[in-house]
Amino acid sequence: MIFGTDGVRDIGGKGLLSEESVDRLGFAIASHMGREGCACGRVLVGRDTRLTGPAIEQIITGSLHRAGCSTLHAGVVPTPAVSVLLEHGVADLGIVISASHNPPEFNGIKLIAADGSKLTIEQEKAISADHSTLVGNPTPKKGIEDDPALGSQYLDLLMGSFPSGEFLQGISLVLDCACGAGYSCAPEAFRRAGAEVSVLHGEPDGGQINVGCGSLHPEILGQEVVRRGADLGIALDGDADRALLVDEAGGLIDGDDVIVIWARALQQRGDLDPAVVALTTLSNVGVDEYLNQNGIDVIRTPVGDRAVADALRESGGLLGGEPSGHIIHRGEAATGDGIRTGLSIAQRIQETSRPLSDLRPEIVRFPQEQRNLTIMDRPPIEGLEHLCLAKEEAIEALGDDGRIEVRYSGTELLLRILVEARSAEVTKRWAEHIESSARMESTLGIAPRAS
Repeated sequence: MIFGTDGVRDIGGKGLLSEESVDRLGFAIASHMGREGCACGRVLVGRDTRLTGPAIEQIITGSLHRAGCSTLHAGVVPTPAVSVLLEHGVADLGIVISASHNPPEFNGIKLIAADGSKLTIEQEKAISADHSTLVGNPTPKKGIEDDPALGSQYLDLLMGSFPSGEFLQGISLVLDCACGAGYSCAPEAFRRAGAEVSVLHGEPDGGQINVGCGSLHPEILGQEVVRRGADLGIALDGDADRALLVDEAGGLIDGDDVIVIWARALQQRGDLDPAVVALTTLSNVGVDEYLNQNGIDVIRTPVGDRAVADALRESGGLLGGEPSGHIIHRGEAATGDGIRTGLSIAQRIQETSRPLSDLRPEIVRFPQEQRNLTIMDRPPIEGLEHLCLAKEEAIEALGDDGRIEVRYSGTELLLRILVEARSAEVTKRWAEHIESSARMESTLGIAPRAS
């Protein structure tokens, strides 16, 4: 299986993103399209600002054309732009060349179905199987021309979900574009809405994408919001499919906060039917308690926006997401969109005439400990005796007063450990115990603790 949580990722030009591998992936994608009944169909291609993006685009376009497919190139656009355009019938499949929030040296290839949703795990497994059996013969497609009208079309469709005119008139905000794919669309969207917009890291600089900026570093945005006296700040990630916010005092509004603010707004308008939201295992238990107290049920899903989207589709729910700021409003779009999230929360500030700090829900959060351990390999977790025993001990000890999450990152060689309990002391103790047990697993290849 070459796919992680969200697409295929590696160092740009290396491993899974070597020329040969990308070429094979192009043919595997063409085979997938044949199975889906659109052989020799049209593929919409977008990318973020990473320096390796154009080369990867040339290679995968070359293999698609040799396989009989045509391509349509949007250039640098947010991931949700590709999703929205597909929903409106511009192509049979979408490819986004992006590594999302990862550092600049990484890149990735995300696949989006004709309805704007992510591919299923079964479809990804079939593509992975084809990829492993094909032989690559890279022939880059030269002279690729971007169609700037596609980015404009996405903006028109996005803004069509909101009131006409300058519905954010009087709102001032600071927008951190992370030197990424939202550098053009995002400021334009908020200016169309009538907001006063100040932009940070608004250059399409692929060498600096996500570096000390964007949703990975919202503290910088918070300082700028306070300095400028703005109403809020919005921090995007590299492909603009997620957003974190800061209030007028520079306080962080994470994805959990955003979901609650948005869900309560929909509830008060009578639009949250059924009264349910989807949260991943990364969301704090305190969020569940707050929503339940306000008549909203919670569905828990595995990590990843696809799992959230699947849960919403199965339950009929409209809203869900992750603490990282990847939020899906299924009634408006099939995938997360950081620009849409920012517009929606700014709209809530405008319609309530309340500062964002006042809209922040009073969630009593359980203390959390998160550990990210660099590993050399991903053996099945269920086969790691020491780690599994420690996890079981913690689960039994905490009962209903906490939770444990142990998983591999879907995008990096990391083992992620999350412990949540009512007491900070208890949380730290069990996190230490599980981490120590993980370090005993030689197959993980975790470096010893620094002395």
